Order: sequence, then C-alpha cells, then structure tokens
Amino acid sequence: MSVATTSVPVSGGTLYVTTISDHNDVVAATQSFVPSSAGGAERFLMLTRALSIAGIALTATPGAGAFGITRTDGTSLVLTGEATSGAANKTDQAIWEVNLSDSYVAGRDIALTVNCNTVGTVITAASTTLTPTAYSQSDGVETALTVSAAQQIPATATDLIFTITGTGLTPGMSIVVVLTMLVTTSSGAAHGVINSVALTM
Repeated sequence: MSVATTSVPVSGGTLYVTTISDHNDVVAATQSFVPSSAGGAERFLMLTRALSIAGIALTATPGAGAFGITRTDGTSLVLTGEATSGAANKTDQAIWEVNLSDSYVAGRDIALTVNCNTVGTVITAASTTLTPTAYSQSDGVETALTVSAAQQIPATATDLIFTITGTGLTPGMSIVVVLTMLVTTSSGAAHGVINSVALTM
C-alpha cells in the first residue's frame, strides 16, 4: 500500500487530501482544511436575512430604528437607514444569527468586514459612526463578546474592518452580530447604507 498527501491552496487556507492506494486502486481518502495565519474563509451574511434589533424581519422601508431592504432588480441590494431632517440624528440597527463553521479554529479572532457609506450633505463626521457588538448564544442565553471600537462612516463605499475576539468560541457555536449605525447632520438630510457584511473565521 502507498500513502500520498497533496495540498491545494483555497480561499482562506490550504486543503490537504490524503489517499491510500493498493496496487493503483484507491482504498481510502481523507481531507482537512487548515486556515491561513491571516484567518479562515470569508463568509458573507445575507442582507435579506438581517433582522431588526427585536428579531423581526426587515421591510423595504426603514423606520423606528430599523434598516430597510432596498433593492433595484439587476442593479443594487443594500440596507438603507432612516433619513435625518435638519439638525438631527438617526440610529438604526440590524442583527444576524450565525453558526461558526466546522473549519473554525477554536479561540481564533474573527474579522468582521462591513462595506458602508453615507448619502446626503452637511454630515457631522465625528458623530456618524458604525458600532458593532456580538454575543455568543447557547440555550437561549446571550453572552457579550469583545469587539473592536466604533468607526466613522465614510462618504464613499469603504470596507470597515472590526475584530471579534475569539476567546471561548468553538466550531459550530451560534453567535449574534449586531450593527448600530448613527448618522448625524447639522442641516439638510442624510442616511447611511450598508452594502455588505462578511465574517472571516
């Protein structure tokens, strides 16, 4: 019998395939995935699966602290926040519940990448921010995870990258990701937009 292992670079790491052969006949094969030092595979969260902070499905119209799902067939799909009016601010939130993949390495930090921007004028940049929070969830009980600090939302679509500390996390565990967008204007009208959300684990 002979044993051979081949490696194949894939997104987020390397796939190893080991085969056991007997006179050129494969009698067994196994495979394993090893994440790269930069992290595992990137997993995009579906915008249409985002929920309000109360866990209720979003509608096409933003309102009462919740984003709206804005879609133009064949052109765009984004989450749109409420519009300010004059010297005011609006805060909108969205949540996702996600199961960590089987290939997730226990305790590894998770990168949260949010592509977002503002639309409008006379925006107070220092008070226009995206704040992520995250929780592990087991048997109906949520436990807060450590997440990096809020960042200012840019005027043009940009990736904002946050870190969810992986202490205590294990493969298959359920986590809840919450995004809170604050948009502040001194006059005029503006709103925030989330274009994509991804986890690298």
